[in-house]
Amino acid sequence: MVRSQDWLRQAESDLAAAEDSAKDGHHEWAAFQSQQCAEKAAKALVQCLHGSVRGHSVTEILRQLAERIPVPEEILRSAQEVDKVYVTSRYPNGFASGSPLDYFNQQSSQALIAHARDILEFCRSQIH
Repeated sequence: MVRSQDWLRQAESDLAAAEDSAKDGHHEWAAFQSQQCAEKAAKALVQCLHGSVRGHSVTEILRQLAERIPVPEEILRSAQEVDKVYVTSRYPNGFASGSPLDYFNQQSSQALIAHARDILEFCRSQIH
């Protein structure tokens, strides 16, 4: 059973949640939800191509996909940006001191949301 549409729908919901979190000032959660959007979009594309993948690195998932379809460099760069926040957006030990809420702001959450949106749109465009 190919479940790419399920993964894609959840990615879209995660992006909406990221936007809501940013509006409410929860920028660390907007960062994490952006990463989750990108990861699920990439996994949707993997599913569409009848593959499977484990792990959470969007960059690695897209690099593996690049063996089958062309993945633009700007999409890989966006993946690198969202991968940086997978741990740091959630856990205080991701930084030398302070909590994630001390390190994320409107500017960072908006940039991460834009990266997630770019990845989502790329993956959506490749799913048939």
